[in-house]
Amino acid sequence: MDPRVARSRATVLDAATAILVESGPTALTVDAVVARSGVARSTIYRHWATRDDLVGDVFDHCTPLPAPPPAELGFEAAMRHFLHDLVRQFADPKWARLMPALMALKSYEPTMGAIEQRREAMERKVSHELFTRGQREGLFGPDLDRNQATALLVGPIVFALVSGEVPITEHLADASLASFMAGVRAGAATAP
Repeated sequence: MDPRVARSRATVLDAATAILVESGPTALTVDAVVARSGVARSTIYRHWATRDDLVGDVFDHCTPLPAPPPAELGFEAAMRHFLHDLVRQFADPKWARLMPALMALKSYEPTMGAIEQRREAMERKVSHELFTRGQREGLFGPDLDRNQATALLVGPIVFALVSGEVPITEHLADASLASFMAGVRAGAATAP
């Protein structure tokens, strides 16, 4: 990609992100981006056919994606790695400010729902692989409700992000994992 094109694209994405963070989704218009970025309207429309396309790229540009933990780690260590990575992503102030806007937008803009679905699909892929490790280790059987298990593990971190009531820390992730593992061990102890 031509460096000038890359620079103007990055300038537009940075300006659009700043508008979204500072003023919310309704303030993010092409006119506002032109005014903030100094990039010509025609250049913006050359990269993004519609405002929704631009908004979609802003979230794609800013949305952190989970990385699969190293293959040599067992379930508990791999899940800790995954949760610590999630904490690092959610602790990013820019993402913490964008997450509420994404949640608001996805309820009335189909583009946002698709972005969130891509992120969730990536998280499901990583968590599926992790739960497969746990099943191979005999921690739980194939009947484990993986969606519910993911909610139990990630829920406290998402609550901390959305509410601002609890610091988003590795300690929180470790506590979530410890609670989950205690439940897994208790379930194994009572299994016939």
